[in-house]
Amino acid sequence: MRTAEEVVNEIHSALGDGDKQGLRNTAALLETLQAWPACPVIHVAGTNGKGSVCAMLNSVLTAAGYRTGMYTSPFLQTYSERIRLNGKPVSDELLAQYGNETLDAAEKLKREQDYHCTPFELGTALAFRTFRAEKVELIISETGMGGRLDPTNAVPNPAVCAITAIGMDHMQYLGSTLTEIAGEKAGIIKHGVPVICYPPEEKEVREVLAARAEKEEAPMTIPEKTQISIRESTARYTVADYRTGSHVWKNLKISLPGEHQTVNALVVLCVLEELERQGIRVPEDAVISGLGNTFWPGRLEWCGNILMDGAHNAQGTAAFSRYVQEHLSGKRKILLTGVLREKLSEKMLGGLASVTDTAVTVTPDSPRAMKAEELAGLLHGEGMEACAANSLKEGLEIAGKLAGEDGLILATGSLYFIGTLRSELGLKP
Repeated sequence: MRTAEEVVNEIHSALGDGDKQGLRNTAALLETLQAWPACPVIHVAGTNGKGSVCAMLNSVLTAAGYRTGMYTSPFLQTYSERIRLNGKPVSDELLAQYGNETLDAAEKLKREQDYHCTPFELGTALAFRTFRAEKVELIISETGMGGRLDPTNAVPNPAVCAITAIGMDHMQYLGSTLTEIAGEKAGIIKHGVPVICYPPEEKEVREVLAARAEKEEAPMTIPEKTQISIRESTARYTVADYRTGSHVWKNLKISLPGEHQTVNALVVLCVLEELERQGIRVPEDAVISGLGNTFWPGRLEWCGNILMDGAHNAQGTAAFSRYVQEHLSGKRKILLTGVLREKLSEKMLGGLASVTDTAVTVTPDSPRAMKAEELAGLLHGEGMEACAANSLKEGLEIAGKLAGEDGLILATGSLYFIGTLRSELGLKP
């Protein structure tokens, strides 16, 4: 029997052998494992914010007393973060138990039908096998990057779908325009299944979502930012009033900071309202405590004078820049950053350069990483003082000296980078 570490290594080793064929492999795995969900599923897609929406929903539903299963990606530090029971990463014991079952099922499919499952298909089947066996009452499932052909979309009948902010990311897979990317994300909309959407700024995105919902006869709700009235906004949290279809919420504390998180919370409230309509009761005090206590690592997360954020595309760095300008002006700031080569667009580079005037660059722990020296050169071209560090440890030391006792280190650019940084700082998953 494989250990938890061996399970994870074998899942990752499928990268070179996997052959994605639509949703076929995932459906076959779920069928072989008898891992189809036996409880309501909330399915979440989007470019930015989907993990935060999942975390908020999970926090609220757990506070309401439900036994929850949450599947997200990628992980920051350990693979078990992707599969959570009541908000906590799955144990090594359960990861090994259900991982062995999943890998054995995949070997059977390969042997008998020549199906070659990808790492994400294996991870998705493992998550749903875990949730079914551990008898969770509600599942919150996040797509990997797209929607239409994402392995999580093999689940045929979610209770409700949610689509968060859509932006330019994964263009090599999802398309080179917002219209194409929105079409892929909208692929999670199922016939007759209610869908809640983050209010799109772009007309073409709204039109794509509406057309898909109409085609599938899926009731669609797109709340507007005018339904939010911010009372207090700090670097650590926001307090706001909300108006939704049948509720008025006063003085809701949103523990995830940033204006974009107040809008994500609006999406969450609308999802909860839909669950109520389906008989899934969520008490008011659970909403208050759940939103007030949500923790989602690596998303505007503070550790002493270090601010960490996993922004890794133009939309994400723009939100990060707005947060910094609103809450951290007047303070000495040093940017500590590392990026993946295919993610760095001109707009993302500009977003990074708008944060402050001095940067320290590192090379993330990924074969797709841009070298620290190259990134420093690009930032220098944007008018920044930038130097490349030989390691993350050295980068932290340099940034710390440049920031001084009263300054701040702003770490962003890649979730891979943030995950390694959290480990370097001794933070637990």
